[in-house]
Amino acid sequence: MWSSAGTRTRLVGRERELSTVRRLLRRHRLVSLVGPGGSGKTRLAAELAPAEPGTAVVELESVHRPDLLWHVVAFSVNVWEEPGEPLPTTVVRALADHRLLVLDNCEHLVREAAGVVTTLLARCPRLRVLVTSREPLDLAGEMCVEVGPLAPADARRMFLELGGSPVLVDEACARVDHLPLAIELAAAAPDVPARHRTLDAVIRWSYDLLSPGEQAALRRLSVLVGDFDLDLAAAVCGCEDDVVQVMSSLRAKSLVVRSPSSKSARFRMLESIRLFGLARLEEHGETDSTFDRLATVLTRYVREVAATLTGETNDWFAEHEHQLLHAVANVPRTDPRYTSIVGGLVHIWYLRGSLVEAGRLATATLAEGAVAEHSELLLFRASWIAGLTGDGPAALRCAEALAAHPATRDPTWQARAWNTLGHARSRVGDQTGARDATERSVAAVRALGDESLLMSFLNNYAWLLREFGDLDTAATVIDEALGLGAPDVCRWTAARHTAGVIAMERGDLTRAEELFVVALRDGTPSCAADVLEGLGLVAAQRRQPERVVVLVAAAQAVRRSRDSSAEVLWHRVVTATYAAARRTWARRGPPGHGGWGSGSTTPGRSST
Repeated sequence: MWSSAGTRTRLVGRERELSTVRRLLRRHRLVSLVGPGGSGKTRLAAELAPAEPGTAVVELESVHRPDLLWHVVAFSVNVWEEPGEPLPTTVVRALADHRLLVLDNCEHLVREAAGVVTTLLARCPRLRVLVTSREPLDLAGEMCVEVGPLAPADARRMFLELGGSPVLVDEACARVDHLPLAIELAAAAPDVPARHRTLDAVIRWSYDLLSPGEQAALRRLSVLVGDFDLDLAAAVCGCEDDVVQVMSSLRAKSLVVRSPSSKSARFRMLESIRLFGLARLEEHGETDSTFDRLATVLTRYVREVAATLTGETNDWFAEHEHQLLHAVANVPRTDPRYTSIVGGLVHIWYLRGSLVEAGRLATATLAEGAVAEHSELLLFRASWIAGLTGDGPAALRCAEALAAHPATRDPTWQARAWNTLGHARSRVGDQTGARDATERSVAAVRALGDESLLMSFLNNYAWLLREFGDLDTAATVIDEALGLGAPDVCRWTAARHTAGVIAMERGDLTRAEELFVVALRDGTPSCAADVLEGLGLVAAQRRQPERVVVLVAAAQAVRRSRDSSAEVLWHRVVTATYAAARRTWARRGPPGHGGWGSGSTTPGRSST
């Protein structure tokens, strides 16, 4: 985890390296911390680049697909994909005003990381890059600082601060080559035999002290990357031992660490220990069976969680993104579970606003004929993504496949399929079919008694009616949605936004502004950008270009900070309104005419 808070002691004995790197960063734009695993490169970088404005950190240890590197960088700096714009261009723009970018653990992606760094340094003149890796990127102008073992006195001090025995300190530090990670492991143990002379040996020594059940757990936990919870740990271990007791023991031995970024009980393994565990897993012939358990449990979790798709379950998806990515890289594409795991990833990226990247993964998976038993979530999200990004025919194909899927035997999925079909039909201009399918979805969810889902479907129905010009009926439908007692604040905010747009198009600007203001005040931060843009459109109707510019600029800032993006049609309207307002404001004359403030808004986002 990128934080010195996760370490057991303060930084010891790196004053020279700190001074050298700070001096180099003042004079050079690319500095690499190079050294063996366990030497403390990441810890040193964390000291050099604390979390503050102008600093961005990209952790690469769990990234094993080079083609996802730009996506991981984008996620780490909280940006989304702009429609019709390459992702690297979006990242470059986001980093233009940053002072420092840290790329941590690049050794397995040296060539790809070098390409990213080359692009960023060429196009972001103010940016400096700090890299940690076991080998240099081999780029022109790269300044390398070697991070090796600690000096004996510093190693001794670190060992004692970690609670190691004073009697063993000199022998222990010498036997583990004065490497910080090895010292941390050695300090936690009662004895350090002379044969333990390398980091791998220290880990093996700790491993050999474990019970057979603990050894099996350590090996099998190595298939998990990043954070994981106790349920996932128990599933991949597949043993009868009490997982809480096993995890407590492994944590006490510094072989797993508690994640400081989570309120719940979540853990992670240091990468050196995880790699050691993977090697032991292969030695015991357990690699395939353990990855099989991981794929099975993730598939089951995805299907169970996808049955509701509330704010709480969406949080689950976000917490397990690294595990899903890892599983995608290791599960054969011919395996029917692959489709379910991809569906979980596509859902995460959809919620984040990475519609283009999510759409590419969904399209590539479905193109392989992987519409299998576990594909309902993938088809569902693929249809909405296609519709929101302007590909109506693809949206309809996926929606029709979802409607025919065996999962629709479940009443919730059947209702969701009809609602998706309504949206898809609207994207291809089939107004009658869109209205019929959406009405059927509303009727189906009424029978279920799910007020949260009913609020979403009524919101989508009102939006559809508004697009078709039936503003009076749309107003009646959205009023019903707002009268529901659904606890989902995000759905409530989306319904307020829809009601505001409908009121605006009916000419009631006061009512529209009231709805947007309440949504902004009481809604969720993730919906704030849409609401601010709605207020901007009201200001356009009132011929207040200065207010339009301020509100839309604020919305853009929120989107950057929240890593969210707008649906294509909504984005077009807001962008056109913003551009007109800037032109009018620049002339410093009357707001103009010829379409300015005409209220011609045709966005198409949904709260689903």
